[in-house]
Amino acid sequence: MNEALYDAVFGYGEKKVDPFAKAQVDFDRIISDMRLVGYEISSLNIVQQIMLEQLDHLLKIKAGIIEATMDLENRDDFCREKYGLSFKDIDALDPQHDIEWDIKSGQVIFFLAHDALYKEEAYFILFKKAFDIFTEKTGFSYMSH
Repeated sequence: MNEALYDAVFGYGEKKVDPFAKAQVDFDRIISDMRLVGYEISSLNIVQQIMLEQLDHLLKIKAGIIEATMDLENRDDFCREKYGLSFKDIDALDPQHDIEWDIKSGQVIFFLAHDALYKEEAYFILFKKAFDIFTEKTGFSYMSH
């Protein structure tokens, strides 16, 4: 990224804040994808692109579980034993609608929407490893209410 573009994207007032300082992601690919579909290159839009990829990853995990247990007669028991949640609880997780994000004080945070807060424990039972890898890779932080 050239310096002028970088300053335009990451400049807040007189201070320069980089919400992506710890991110180890393929910015060239992300920005190229954004340009391809005509998105404005801004820090919030870059966060959105990164978060959408993570939500897609979480949906793939959930879909894999649903597919693997689809034909089981005892899928609730199987899911409780293997994942720590009932099939119904796993099926109720909807990352695309439950997880929101923002940039606050130069840091990217993600959190559960107000109406999904009751699912927080289930999210951390099923997706803790994925969240840990994601936060380490991006420097984004989960904020609990």
